[in-house]
Amino acid sequence: MNILLIVSSSRISGAEKHVVVLAERLRKRGHVVIALCPPGDWVPDQLRAVGAQVFEHKMGFPRLLRMANHLKKFVNEHKIDLIHCHLTRATYLGCILGSMTGRSVISSVHVQSHDFVYRSLMPNPRNHVITVSDWVKSGFVNMGLSEKQVHTIHNGTEFINDDGSMSEIEDSDTVHAEFDLPSNAEIIGIFARVNEFKGHPLLVSAMRRIVEARPNAYLLCVGPVDPAFKKALCDTAIADNVLDHIRFTGTRNDVPRLMNAATITALPSLYEACSMAIIEAMAFGKPVVATRAGGNLELVKDLETGLLIERNVDALADGIISILNDPEKRERMGAAAHRRAVEMFSAKVMTDNIEALYERILHPS
Repeated sequence: MNILLIVSSSRISGAEKHVVVLAERLRKRGHVVIALCPPGDWVPDQLRAVGAQVFEHKMGFPRLLRMANHLKKFVNEHKIDLIHCHLTRATYLGCILGSMTGRSVISSVHVQSHDFVYRSLMPNPRNHVITVSDWVKSGFVNMGLSEKQVHTIHNGTEFINDDGSMSEIEDSDTVHAEFDLPSNAEIIGIFARVNEFKGHPLLVSAMRRIVEARPNAYLLCVGPVDPAFKKALCDTAIADNVLDHIRFTGTRNDVPRLMNAATITALPSLYEACSMAIIEAMAFGKPVVATRAGGNLELVKDLETGLLIERNVDALADGIISILNDPEKRERMGAAAHRRAVEMFSAKVMTDNIEALYERILHPS
């Protein structure tokens, strides 16, 4: 297949990383991958590194129609079979280009959206939407898209090799020393930008009860943090006398190492579409305590791979304490989480499903 991938952002984020992983794996399977993205930043170099042909072009809305006119000849000359778009501006461009060339357009959507492009341009029998969870899919179907046009394909992690083994990571035995934690510390990891939405204030407030029950429990907040927001969290921790049980790492490039060192992970976010942090924690065999919201219910199997809780301090503290209190349950949940990640949430499984959708679109039965 000859596939045109269009992504309208070149920064480092989840959707952009997804495009790079997909491009690399499609190339390794023998497909021709041509990518269009904004100039500079992270994405173009990464796509070239995995073997994609890359064209850089600014994608401001005033340029889209002009770009589509220019790309019409390009699509025909390169015998493009499918146009696969990522992010909203890319989807506008893809829809215009698809209508000009008669190609099917696929849009991968990582969040709920009611944008005009999905309401009015994508509802074409030859177009399709990939959503990262059934929860996101339900929003698009309720908006009016046909169920036959919307397909759930969950995110997949590169931490899991194609044979089910884990990728090599840096030594995590030094994490305790690096963050001045006792050797027997029970690390509760949260891997997300530090903010209200992700639930850090709930976790910090829960630490008083958690530390009372488990004196060796420590909270490791891995992700960028605004200084003012950090100060507010620290003020809460000081009032509860648990500040010495909380560490903020800031942005890190060794997240797998830190995740592997965690005892359990928590993500009390308002909701998630399809959290890579949860998937990656499961891959490392960590029980996950997450809120019963959004796509979390499709990732975490309650009482089997972790716990799904209501979004309040007591439920969060109770859930974490119950897992820390029972090492046997913790090991059982972690093993089940790893198995589930290998079976359902690897990059291989994700690419298998996307490739199969391509085939169904090009060769309908």
